[in-house]
Amino acid sequence: MDATSLLRSLVSVLFPEDISIHFEIKSVNEYSGRIEIKMEELAELVPDALYSKEEIVLDGFCNPIELQSFPLKGKAVYLKLYRRRWKEKGKKEHFSNSYDTHPDGVKATKEFASFLKESFGQSPNQYNRDIKSSMH
Repeated sequence: MDATSLLRSLVSVLFPEDISIHFEIKSVNEYSGRIEIKMEELAELVPDALYSKEEIVLDGFCNPIELQSFPLKGKAVYLKLYRRRWKEKGKKEHFSNSYDTHPDGVKATKEFASFLKESFGQSPNQYNRDIKSSMH
């Protein structure tokens, strides 16, 4: 198995399917209390609204979505998801894909938010406050 296949396998084990099949890791930064993983949407995932258009161009990225996921190495993990922005060449209207990565109003993956709710009866914000207060 080559390195790319191994990395994809690891990503599919660590992150929810909606993220692992649509995004790739671009950087990993480890800090004292957190790990930040920057992920970009795969370049070949052109939005459906543009499939019939002749010339399609990438036009940067949407604002990133930052979601908390399951901890690693005893540190909070934050995924920074960058969705691509597309447009038809010569036009101004932008298009992007939407993914069901998190519950409305919650800045955590669906799986992590559900785990916290079922296991501890807490939201990710409550969990983070409790963890920070127990460390002081």
